[in-house]
Amino acid sequence: MAMLATFTPTEKAAHNSHKFGFTLSPANYGYWKTMVQPFFATNKLFDYIDGTIPCPPKNVPSAIPSSEKDEETQSQTSNPNYINWVSNDAHIRMLLISTISEASFQHVQGLTSRDLWLSLERAYAPHTSSREYTLKTQLLRLQMKPDETTAYYLTRTQE
Repeated sequence: MAMLATFTPTEKAAHNSHKFGFTLSPANYGYWKTMVQPFFATNKLFDYIDGTIPCPPKNVPSAIPSSEKDEETQSQTSNPNYINWVSNDAHIRMLLISTISEASFQHVQGLTSRDLWLSLERAYAPHTSSREYTLKTQLLRLQMKPDETTAYYLTRTQE
């Protein structure tokens, strides 16, 4: 595997400067995906999300000559690709989270950007039994809060 480079501060600033005028809500998954996926692809970030650039192992074997024998013994050394990958993936995950509404935040699951993407897909992708189950569960859990207006409650039911 080629050496992964950590995103530079300039690259991070460029990514962070792009603000979407909307956030993911239960009603706009298709629109949200259509808007954010090209952003991640054109900035060479989607390979982390789709699993093309998987998380490398935390440690890699390193051969150390044995002082007593000509044989080499195996030991582990930290993998710089792992450290860089974790940093890059955390940046991508932060960008994804910044596009998610409070109502959709309950679906944020996993430790990687790929996990997050898949959890949102499971929750919102249309025409799946998983999506139907999620919506039914959300509807069953929906309760009007003592301090909220009827209008706001009805708005929340449609999100």
